[in-house]
Amino acid sequence: MVTLLEVKDVYSGYGKIEVLHGVSIHIAPREIVCIIGPNGSGKSTLLKTIVGLIKPKKGSIRFFGSEISGKDPEEKVRMGISYIPQGRNIFPTLTVMENLEMGGTPLGDPSRIEMAIREIFERYPILNKRKKMKAGSLSGGEKQVLALARASMIKPKLILLDEPSLGLAPKVIDEMYRQINSINQEGATFLIVEQNARKALRLAHRAYVLDLGLNRLEDTGEGLLNNEEVKHLYLGR
Repeated sequence: MVTLLEVKDVYSGYGKIEVLHGVSIHIAPREIVCIIGPNGSGKSTLLKTIVGLIKPKKGSIRFFGSEISGKDPEEKVRMGISYIPQGRNIFPTLTVMENLEMGGTPLGDPSRIEMAIREIFERYPILNKRKKMKAGSLSGGEKQVLALARASMIKPKLILLDEPSLGLAPKVIDEMYRQINSINQEGATFLIVEQNARKALRLAHRAYVLDLGLNRLEDTGEGLLNNEEVKHLYLGR
């Protein structure tokens, strides 16, 4: 099996505080992989370490077989990794159009950026309607759509999503996950950290449970949904 991302025995944290204690995951191309676990388990820290906002203290991170643990976030973006942190990844004082243009910067050629924006507007008509509005004036759901659209501008091979449903209404969450599924079917791979575990596990091909910075369980999304231990500890009955 071809491996798109391999995180092997990674230790990481903030200063002297170690949060991840030898975490390992792997993702194949076109997979949707979900990470669940309690607050403080290291889920967001893992994404930040993969994208390069935190340097691992030990371990290996490989993207299509190449070691990337020492690379900066900008280099990883150019390699095809997009990251949407908690609270969206938009510039609230810029317009929707300006946000998309910023997201397309790695494409370099203005004609390629223009073409990517046209494709975004075809996929998300609401953004076309709001293109002259300041991003900060959008609704919570529209901001998340814009964040996903910005991340999609470069047609990334891997999209890292941290708590995408946070603060959103159930109908908005449903629509967002439909979009994630659609983008995945077109070829993008997703690694999603999510507190709304049931929703994410229903969509995920595979999933991991992190607890106290350690791998606890790994299975298909459906397998973890039906796992009695997971139901009891992480999903609630």
